[in-house]
Amino acid sequence: FLPWEGYTLVGTTDVKTKPDLHHEVPEDEVQYLINECEKYLSSRLQVRRRDVMSAWYGIRPLAVDPNADSVTSASRDHVVSHHPTNGITFLSGGKWTTWREMAEDCLDQVIERSDDLKKKATPCVTLKTPLVGAGQTRDFPDGYHENLAVEITQRFDLAFDVAQHLARTYGTRASDVLRMVDSTTVTGSRSGLYKHYPRLYEGKAATTGYPYLEAEINYAIDHEFAVTPADILARRTRLAFLNSTAARLTVPRVVEIMGDKLGWDKTRRRQELERAEAVLAKDFVGPVPNKQGAALRQACAADVQAIFNKIDKDGRGLLDEQGIAQAATNLGFPLEKMELKQAVRDME
Repeated sequence: FLPWEGYTLVGTTDVKTKPDLHHEVPEDEVQYLINECEKYLSSRLQVRRRDVMSAWYGIRPLAVDPNADSVTSASRDHVVSHHPTNGITFLSGGKWTTWREMAEDCLDQVIERSDDLKKKATPCVTLKTPLVGAGQTRDFPDGYHENLAVEITQRFDLAFDVAQHLARTYGTRASDVLRMVDSTTVTGSRSGLYKHYPRLYEGKAATTGYPYLEAEINYAIDHEFAVTPADILARRTRLAFLNSTAARLTVPRVVEIMGDKLGWDKTRRRQELERAEAVLAKDFVGPVPNKQGAALRQACAADVQAIFNKIDKDGRGLLDEQGIAQAATNLGFPLEKMELKQAVRDME
């Protein structure tokens, strides 16, 4: 369990798979993780399938150095390898959270192999080099600090959740994002305590919105090379990872803003809309499961218990063949006649 962006990440399964840029999320694995949660949470907390706001499938490379003297096993860490014939050094494996360490390791090894580079190179400065958004700017001459979100709130009259998101995501470049806002779209908030900047997804209630601003779309196009709606919803903001349903509902508006910015005609807008919906449908699942090809035995424990209690109206603690068939249907796994009989035999 990991807290992240106001939600809880639960994972992960570990199975071999083939590399694929867009990988469908196996429903059985979603249900497996939910059932595993039951082992670690209070018995009063029942994790239901509809509590899963978004699920996705990531592929992590296991790197092997083909030029090593002995190749024993794949590594979950990164691998730096030097080709003995052509002299090329390559880097593989690793993960996004260790990219600076990977770069340092690779360059250190390149320099170590070259006497000429050793004479020119200085010690690595990656640990002293500020990340983008950490340095001083005209708007934030003190650079990044722990109270930056408060400063953004006060200076731009923003809701604190938005200011906190901007500070964490853009740092001292938050003001550059806010300059992308069309001032005619800024209104008063529901509470009247601050200005309301248009958000990507507002939600029907005050508690269901997300801090991502529409202005971030134009900023991502101008400064972060975003070219598709999926870039915005999954890789510039994290809406698809937090709430896949909200992300799908937001696609038309994202296409509209990107289309106006990039000059898309009606045909291009329709194509981008269809592509984005297809990517989100394949890469993410939400509260409604896709149980095609899933197994009944992997149904969520909380859902099974709730349906069992609903069908077992007289409280006998037993289900007959008809009850089992009804339970399977309610769970989204309707059984054929032979499958039902086999299920009854297995239970017996």
